[in-house]
Amino acid sequence: MKTRAALALTLSILSGPVMAAPADADKPVATLVVVKTPPGVSREMIEAGFVKAVPVYEKIPGLLRKYFTVNDAGFGGMYLWKNRSAANAWYSSEWRARVKATYGVEPEVTYFDSPLQIDNTVSKSR
Repeated sequence: MKTRAALALTLSILSGPVMAAPADADKPVATLVVVKTPPGVSREMIEAGFVKAVPVYEKIPGLLRKYFTVNDAGFGGMYLWKNRSAANAWYSSEWRARVKATYGVEPEVTYFDSPLQIDNTVSKSR
C-alpha cells in the first residue's frame, strides 16, 4: 500500500500542468502512424509534404494535436484525438488505400489510450 501511495505522490509532483478529460466525456486516444519511406524520396521532399498537409490536418474533426515525424526509416506522425471515434473516422479504409496508392506501402497505425496529458508549455504560477 505504501508503494502505491508513494507512486501516486511522485506522479502528482512530477506531472506539472495537467489536462484531463472530464469524467463524462469520451477518453482521448493517441496514435502513432509510420509509413516506410519509399525509395527515391528524400527527407526534404517529406518535410515539404508536411508543410503542404498542414491545412488538411487543421480541419480534421476531433484531432487535438499532431506532431509530424520523420527519421531514416520512415515518416508519419504522433496524434492526440478527442476520442477513438474521431481517430477511427480518419483512419478509414479510404485513408489506408490512399496512403498505399501514394507511397506503395501499408501505413502502420498504433493506438494508445491517453487518459492524461501534460503540457509543459503552459505558464506555471506557483
